[in-house]
Amino acid sequence: MTVLPNEYDAGKLALDQLIQWVDDNVTDASRNEASTRLHLIDRLIFDVLQWPRSAVHPEEPAGTGRIDYALGEPAPRMLIEAKREGVYFDLPAGAEAGVHTLGSLTAGDAGRALRDAVNQVIQYAATNGVGLAGVCNGHQLVLFMAVRTDGVAPLRGRALVFPSLIDMRNSFRDLWDHASPAGVDARTLYRSLKATFTPPPEPLSTHLANYPGLKRRNDLQANLDILGELFLEDVTRLEELRVDFLQDCYASSGALSQYAEISRKILQTRYALLKEEDGPEATPVEGKKGVTPHLTQDMLAAAASRRPIVLLGDVGSGKTTFIQRLVNVDAREIFDDAFSIYIDFGASTTLGALNRFVIDEAVRQLQTRYDLDIEEASFVEDVYRRELERFDKGLLGKLRDIDPVAYERGRINHLQRLVEDRANHLSESLERLRTSWRKQIVVFLDNIDQRSSEDQEQVFLIANELAQSWPATVFVTLRPETFYRSSRTGTLSGYHARVFTISPPRADIMLQRRVDFALKNLRETGRLGSYPVSVSVDSESLVDFLEVLSENFRSNAKLLALIDNIAGGNMRLALKFVTDFLGSGHVDTAKILQRYRESGSYVIAVHEFLRALLYGDNNYYDPEASPVANLFRIGQPDGREHFLLPLLLSFAQTVGEQSGEEGYVSADDLYAFTQRLGFGADQTAGALEYAIRKRLLDGAPRYSGERRHLHYRITTVGSYTTRVLLEYFAYADAVVIDTPIVDSGYRRLIEDVHPLADRVARAEYFRNYLNKQWSNVKEEGLPWEWPDTSERLSKDIHRVGYHADPDTWRWPGR
Repeated sequence: MTVLPNEYDAGKLALDQLIQWVDDNVTDASRNEASTRLHLIDRLIFDVLQWPRSAVHPEEPAGTGRIDYALGEPAPRMLIEAKREGVYFDLPAGAEAGVHTLGSLTAGDAGRALRDAVNQVIQYAATNGVGLAGVCNGHQLVLFMAVRTDGVAPLRGRALVFPSLIDMRNSFRDLWDHASPAGVDARTLYRSLKATFTPPPEPLSTHLANYPGLKRRNDLQANLDILGELFLEDVTRLEELRVDFLQDCYASSGALSQYAEISRKILQTRYALLKEEDGPEATPVEGKKGVTPHLTQDMLAAAASRRPIVLLGDVGSGKTTFIQRLVNVDAREIFDDAFSIYIDFGASTTLGALNRFVIDEAVRQLQTRYDLDIEEASFVEDVYRRELERFDKGLLGKLRDIDPVAYERGRINHLQRLVEDRANHLSESLERLRTSWRKQIVVFLDNIDQRSSEDQEQVFLIANELAQSWPATVFVTLRPETFYRSSRTGTLSGYHARVFTISPPRADIMLQRRVDFALKNLRETGRLGSYPVSVSVDSESLVDFLEVLSENFRSNAKLLALIDNIAGGNMRLALKFVTDFLGSGHVDTAKILQRYRESGSYVIAVHEFLRALLYGDNNYYDPEASPVANLFRIGQPDGREHFLLPLLLSFAQTVGEQSGEEGYVSADDLYAFTQRLGFGADQTAGALEYAIRKRLLDGAPRYSGERRHLHYRITTVGSYTTRVLLEYFAYADAVVIDTPIVDSGYRRLIEDVHPLADRVARAEYFRNYLNKQWSNVKEEGLPWEWPDTSERLSKDIHRVGYHADPDTWRWPGR
């Protein structure tokens, strides 16, 4: 949280006013707890420390009691126990503001009042997983760590003490840095109390000299990797094949997945945020009969309305393919009679000057696609005929008969100045083309969704400016969450664009059509359209492997479920999974081809494809490079945390699918669930951050008036990883090297091994280790239970061990 100077100064002024108020309202110290809170502690929290009221929850239930103040949003980060004003903490003689041992402050009969209050709030903190706490009677404040992960009992730790309001004023910077929202977020109290953060043990990967390593490919795998990219990805960029590709391979937007591990309700409400209060109207670009008529109608009218058309879709949802299909197939009769300019922001590595990039690209495309050089002399003179007429009527025009050379030079300089204003010259040129050629002008600003929200907002402003100043219909593609957030509170809030949504097509249909198209071209020509004649392909292996893929994309439901769910609606990613599988060094390509040629068929097992996803080009699993998350990761030496992510994801899915909120669950509910299980707010925050980064959850703000509430929704990636992948030996075999093992005995057993039989044994040790850690999870009736997953994982480990060596296979340790 960024602290503005006026908040700090406002807090200091409020403390001065509170001190004066106390001096003017001296009593016999008989205020009860409620009065103390009303008159003193509320003012300390809200006015002095500047906690927003939305982040302070009074009287929160905690076991058999209640927490006086729970500070923090979306989850409590600090608890304050209020005591009535008359209950003074009898601090040791001469105790000044600063750090003291909590044991000395609470020792003996003199420290009983403070000790009782500290013990009470420690109990509340442990119940709710909140690390920081304080006790306050309105005049005195004691801050300490109520939940620790370093093995030190809270009462044996240290505390930051402010013996009086005057001490708070004299040490206001310390008070602010430790107890304000910014100070709590910055964890300043942990550092001041010198709490040693104990990280979890290092995972096996940190001890590997060549981690993550590079997996070697044999010649067959290397050739398939190159050819696969050529025929499955590069083919889309070939001008000669574009129309055929778009007709044969296009999969309609919005068709619901047949394999998703989440409910159809969540899939159907992909863009639910746009329907929030004051949200813009959004129309799907396609219906059952193809492109919605609203889009073509708006396209014809947009130039007159001078507002851009926004195409909203998640990364990889097919926005670019939809645009290409619209231009070349669905609305071809319109675009054949139009100038279309397609600005691809994804093709540029640097976008330092977005406006200049758009202008340069537009000028270049007019020249290369339509043979129109807007700086050609005759064209420039035609564009500025009226300006030249004015020039002739002006003073310099009189030089025509007196000094023809000077006249021509002045005329040329005048035109040159007009051309050098490149933005205006392009606009004037387009206007001339529209009126003279009687053609519509359409501009597409695409692929900005792969860049930052700030870049997206900037491109939207450019789109709005172009729509206002150019005689053109302007399309711009954006991510839904960027548009939603910015239209509420940011750059887009002052604009009213026409919005259409693009949902991803079915991945199975897209992949099947891509592979069939590649096979068709291979069989017919052995080469790719406009590639040089010398570039041809004579690969029986590629044809056979594509045949295997084609067969599996028609009938292998388990394989399609893996690709569909882990891609999570990103068609670009789904296609990459396939090309990576084609040339993966972790796939026995020769075996697959041999069995296909012998029998005419081959069913790709999930674990075969999964290995290519887990490892990519690496020798070992790397969670930063792999699209598959490690759900067993931990950030603290707490063995129960191995199950935090599966529990969080399962809770989000269960509650989300039961609610009427399009699958969204509030952050408050997620934190309440994990804190009930004894996990700290920091553990939950780390898990949620990782879940967002690895696409396991979608995070989105939702609003109640102007108040912002963070909500989360399960993705197919999160659901499938939890429900399916945790049960596979291949998954456990990969992530075990990235998972810290808190039990030293099992840590010695989990080593870097390579023979399959040894890896099977290691996976079984890992499973037994997790069984032991689950025994510390005491809660019942949870939305996910490790023992059920463990039993199914055991069966898969047994299956792999038996197939590896059926004669000698036995369970490790038995």
